[in-house]
Amino acid sequence: MSRHRIKEEKSGAGWLTTFNDLVTLLMVFFVLLFTMASTDVAKLKQFQLSVMKGLGVLKEGEGSPVGVIESFGDKGYNIGAIRGEMIPEGEGGIEEYIGALKSFDGMEVRFRGKDQVMSLNGAALFESGSDDISPYAFPVLNELLKVIEAHHCRVRVEGHTDNVPIFTERFDSNWELSTARAVCIVKYFIQEGNVAPGRLSAVGYGELRPLVQNDTPEHRARNRRVEIVLVKSEEG
Repeated sequence: MSRHRIKEEKSGAGWLTTFNDLVTLLMVFFVLLFTMASTDVAKLKQFQLSVMKGLGVLKEGEGSPVGVIESFGDKGYNIGAIRGEMIPEGEGGIEEYIGALKSFDGMEVRFRGKDQVMSLNGAALFESGSDDISPYAFPVLNELLKVIEAHHCRVRVEGHTDNVPIFTERFDSNWELSTARAVCIVKYFIQEGNVAPGRLSAVGYGELRPLVQNDTPEHRARNRRVEIVLVKSEEG
């Protein structure tokens, strides 16, 4: 009689094991949901920057490295290596067009090694957060086409932004925005200037190559730019 009672008590408590397993699984499930909902923005940004630094200009189906940017103190970049030296009038093979180019608001012309860089203020080319070229930018783009026609080198269009994050319906990051703007300029040169597509390439650097530190509104505005590079360093 006592053995039968003991068996009944053991079999009656067996459901607790299954119940405990179910509760444990539910707890793990909700912990996973909470973890996925709480994205570590800092780690995500770090991962994004790592990917961006590893990618470069694509030319004729091949990859080209972005290049090394030396550190500038604890933060920032070696600004001198990025900016290059300003081109005086009468030098660099663009003296015929330098006056018209300098009349454009925010226009800078300089050397970067052997390459000639023409930097245009992004706000004067595009609306904020957009890759649609402003009609006011067409005159300077047409002047740039004259420079491109006068040279037979490759031309690289580089898009740059400041370090303020962007997240719109069209663009998830400054990298995508800067790339889209560079591509739009390349398309304009092809469609309006009949420049051979094989001469052109487009790349977006986002906020990774500032001219100056992003510490004031004026500096951030200067870093928002598109640069047209006459790639003389590839000439044989």
